[in-house]
Amino acid sequence: MRAKSFYLNLLGLTLCVSTALGFLHFLVPAAQMHWQLSIASVLLFMLVCTGLYYAGSATAQSSDKYAFNNLISLSVFGKMVLAIAFLLLYQEAKHPQNTWFVGIFLWCYVIYTGFEVWFMTKLAKM
Repeated sequence: MRAKSFYLNLLGLTLCVSTALGFLHFLVPAAQMHWQLSIASVLLFMLVCTGLYYAGSATAQSSDKYAFNNLISLSVFGKMVLAIAFLLLYQEAKHPQNTWFVGIFLWCYVIYTGFEVWFMTKLAKM
């Protein structure tokens, strides 16, 4: 997978996710107070995907046949730790009045994780 293709797919996904989040915030008053978390989540996962793309590209071409598998294992664990830390920091900083922020974040997490699986599969076939 070339970088241009990756970025176009990431942009398309981000536009879809952002549009869906916009509708959610427009239609559900309880979710409106978490607009900052929504933006931060999308940006966080865009950065994670970009970093993982470049790391995946490098390890897919590596002579070490276990490098790509090690990257996958590390990324799964690292992203879980990052997600928990992100939610805890948000909860400490904002003291939200409802739990919509968890659902919003997890929805973004699942969508971008699916995208990661897709592009990492493409990289593995290189």
